[in-house]
Amino acid sequence: MDWIRNWSWRIALLLLPWQIRWFQEGPMVGGLPWEQGRLSIYLSWIPIVLVIFFACHQFKEDLEDKPLSISDWAVVIGMLLLGLPAFVSFYPQASWQWLTQVMLLAFFAWSLRQLRVGRRELLTWSVWSIVPHALLGLWQYASQVVVGSKWLGIASQQPIDLGVSVIESGGRRVLRAYGGFPHPNIFGGWLAFGLVAVTWLAGPTADRMHRRWYAVAGALCAVALILTFSRAAWIAAAVGVVAVLVAMRKAAWTPEEKRRYFFVPIVIALTTLGALAASWELVSVRALPNSRLELKSVDERSAALSAAWTLVDEEWWLGQGHNTAMYALDRAGLGITPPHFVLLLMLLETGLLGLLGAVLLLLRWLRHARAEGFLMLAAVAPLALFDHYLWSLWAGQSLAMLFAVLPFLAASPGLTSEEK
Repeated sequence: MDWIRNWSWRIALLLLPWQIRWFQEGPMVGGLPWEQGRLSIYLSWIPIVLVIFFACHQFKEDLEDKPLSISDWAVVIGMLLLGLPAFVSFYPQASWQWLTQVMLLAFFAWSLRQLRVGRRELLTWSVWSIVPHALLGLWQYASQVVVGSKWLGIASQQPIDLGVSVIESGGRRVLRAYGGFPHPNIFGGWLAFGLVAVTWLAGPTADRMHRRWYAVAGALCAVALILTFSRAAWIAAAVGVVAVLVAMRKAAWTPEEKRRYFFVPIVIALTTLGALAASWELVSVRALPNSRLELKSVDERSAALSAAWTLVDEEWWLGQGHNTAMYALDRAGLGITPPHFVLLLMLLETGLLGLLGAVLLLLRWLRHARAEGFLMLAAVAPLALFDHYLWSLWAGQSLAMLFAVLPFLAASPGLTSEEK
């Protein structure tokens, strides 16, 4: 059983980015399938449930030495307040799907700590899970097509199709890299995490072979990140990598150790500059949104913010229900675009009480995570400020979980005290 326990969390991490699932069709929104309204069961849930089972078994053994007690009532109250809107939801199935996903991820994070998974191990296996998507994204951009596969949870995308994420430049429609994700912005968020991970992993304890691997993985993630053309992910990666570099710079290393460490960040920086130079025409279109599609996107997001406040005014205390924003907006004749701002989306769906619960949980997390928590929060903040998927989609929720659990995992043997 030990080998099943040891491999279950690794397999779960490898499957986490893939959107392979069984789903049941739900209602239509704006003439399109409503993602959040589907009953979905993801393949990654199988190893996640196994991990939780083994962690509960370990927890039961630990209880024999230490009685169970609830010492942090703020966490309990926060969870109750955050879950309460599901009981008065505008569309209960969507809300309970959201709660199921978030509860699974919360227990998975707790299980990783309970099973004493090291921070370096989690980061290493997370990088392994992201690299195939980076390679897939490079191929998609080069071929300008996303080949669909129901077995891999990938929808077919072509730049000539309406609704596909593209950039218009010089009369061309250029397909953005998707990886194995439902949208390039989500792919960009995962790549940003990958860059933060390899920057963290490339410490002086890494040997030459591993350092070279981190350099290759970092270069792949950097190029793929540029080709997602996700502005929020660009900012998140820059903030996260700089935050890690500043934290690492304070470590009491010898000049030789620092030289070895900065090899990987330098490779990432040079690769990023090369990718920017090669695609500068398209990058400038995204950086200075004055093309037709970019202006349309800005207008849609502005309208979505206004529409969201209209629904917030209807139900301040408990909101419309988790994951119901698109459905509620459509029924109110306010479009189908949810606000690309997590705090406003939370207020719309869970009201003031749910938002209060989330704030309580965040404050308790920051208290226990300390300095490392602020580092992770700095990296993830751009994604929460300029998009909604960290809250609304499984791919985003699982990414948020990885950022959140890192400060609570024990440093692996061999790390310096500064890395801990």
